[in-house]
Amino acid sequence: MTEQQSTDVVVVGAGVSGLTAARRLQQAGHSVLVLEANDRVGGRTVNLDVGQGVITEGGGQWVGPGQDRVLALLDELGLETFKTYVEGKSIYLRKGKTKVFRGTIPPLSPIVLADYAQMQLRLERMAKTVPLEAPWNAPSARRWDSITFGQWIDANAFTKEVRLLFKLAFTVTDGEDLHSTSLLVQLARIAGCGGIDHLVNITGGAQESRVVGGTQLISTRMADDLAGRVVLDSPVSRIEQDRDGVLVSSARAEVRARQVIVAMAPSDAVRIRFSPDLPTRRAMLQRRWCNGTESKLFAIYDRPFWRDKGFSGQAITDLPVANYVVDNSPPDGRVGILLTFLGTAGSGYGLHWSDEILDDPDARRTAFLADLCTLFGPEAANPTAYLEKDWTHERWISGCVSSRPPGVITQYTDADRQPVGRIHWAGTETAILNQGYIDGAVSAGERAADDVGRTLTPHRSAAAGPLVRR
Repeated sequence: MTEQQSTDVVVVGAGVSGLTAARRLQQAGHSVLVLEANDRVGGRTVNLDVGQGVITEGGGQWVGPGQDRVLALLDELGLETFKTYVEGKSIYLRKGKTKVFRGTIPPLSPIVLADYAQMQLRLERMAKTVPLEAPWNAPSARRWDSITFGQWIDANAFTKEVRLLFKLAFTVTDGEDLHSTSLLVQLARIAGCGGIDHLVNITGGAQESRVVGGTQLISTRMADDLAGRVVLDSPVSRIEQDRDGVLVSSARAEVRARQVIVAMAPSDAVRIRFSPDLPTRRAMLQRRWCNGTESKLFAIYDRPFWRDKGFSGQAITDLPVANYVVDNSPPDGRVGILLTFLGTAGSGYGLHWSDEILDDPDARRTAFLADLCTLFGPEAANPTAYLEKDWTHERWISGCVSSRPPGVITQYTDADRQPVGRIHWAGTETAILNQGYIDGAVSAGERAADDVGRTLTPHRSAAAGPLVRR
């Protein structure tokens, strides 16, 4: 059933970015309605119930220094953070040999360290030439956008070990095989996220802290503050513009609005029919955009037993499944949680998983626990629970962190955030700084709200229409 109503702004998507935009517009005195296809808010942030009042984060989970917009929003919402657990020894396992280390850098030979340093130096020098707001204007933009980041690593790392380390680090942060991601896009991310150390590090980096109660609380708190102006289970099917405004049609509402913000990944916006048709640049961008294929696997224990042995829970390996492991336990450590990441097309780390591991949860669980036993001993074989979050098969979200293949950013430039008449675009994909992170989602939502607010300011805001009822 649908009900027709009117509002100043319709926001499509109740993830962090869409809800941030709605919050800022409501604070500015405008009426807002948020339409969400899913049966929950949060988008690519979701809390998974571990039991005993404990959650773990099935999607985006980390915040760090320099991510000013999300940190300010957390303060505004009364949410607290805690540090990712890094105390003790970390493990570096390669070719069957295990080494332990403390801090950020695993124990590498002088030759490998020198190779790592030259790779980082070259990438950061290249990134400095990329304009943050217009990467397609970089002096070498077309050349860098003609190859993948994985190809560049293969061609420029002198040692196999550094090649694998770079691919592992960036595969985890990108959520995608690096042979699917444009080099230019990666350079723009490095420039917009404060450098490679900030991208890949825990302490002092983008993975430094987590939100007490989980990052989905960011969205649930904002939705609560919107006083019922969020409609779930209501996928938008059509957006029609005319001289007088916009008509947004969804499963549970038909809404007249003055402006619309679509806070979805471009690849997901393909599901919406637009009238008149979108400009060619925007339409083609949506067709060519790719979302990451990463999943998260969690082993839950009655306590973080690895801490008793002096281990941090962090591991960097060439094992079949657990290439990167981190302690994802709650702040009080009342249960222990180990997390790893699994892609669907191979990690880019030189490994390709069998169809059995990719498609059979029992096979994944067995392989993951076997790796954890190799790292932390036989106690890892008997978790109290095992959880997964697979973003590839989400009904309304076609994957996790978004990426762009070669050619997209130079061909379609700013079509990801350029308004189309009364339609504006949000989502972390449209952020200038910290793109792909929760901070990027917040800043993109605020930018879209500012843009829309400027169009509404000269006019009197429309009164909010009736709420949608089942």
